[in-house]
Amino acid sequence: MSVGDDLTITQSVAFAVLHALDNESNAAWVAWAKGWLNGDDRSATAAAVAAESATVAAARHAANAARLFDLAQSLQTEAAMLSAEGRNAGWTLDAVENRNTECLVEVAEAIRLADGSGLQGGSSRSAELLAQVVRDH
Repeated sequence: MSVGDDLTITQSVAFAVLHALDNESNAAWVAWAKGWLNGDDRSATAAAVAAESATVAAARHAANAARLFDLAQSLQTEAAMLSAEGRNAGWTLDAVENRNTECLVEVAEAIRLADGSGLQGGSSRSAELLAQVVRDH
């Protein structure tokens, strides 16, 4: 099972954030992560600030994944607006796909760093977090 194949991108980012929460102690990052998980502030700007405040690499990668995900969503909105105006949105849709791919790479790295076994090893913590993500996101 791989994160990108079985979960939505939102769920994948949530999984990375939850994994990183187990290891990150910086209060600003923890506050951002809890807010992101609650849907309070999922902006690229907030995620970039969180990445800078992270003291653990897994937390930095999880925040970067959230930042890239927000950028992809913004590009997707732009592509929809271009299409609605009858303009070519092909390049924008390509950029969306690239950001989503970069996002999932960051998710995978965050999970690898937070839990060496990740989903492939099937650790009990990964299984617990995966169930939480599927239930809540």
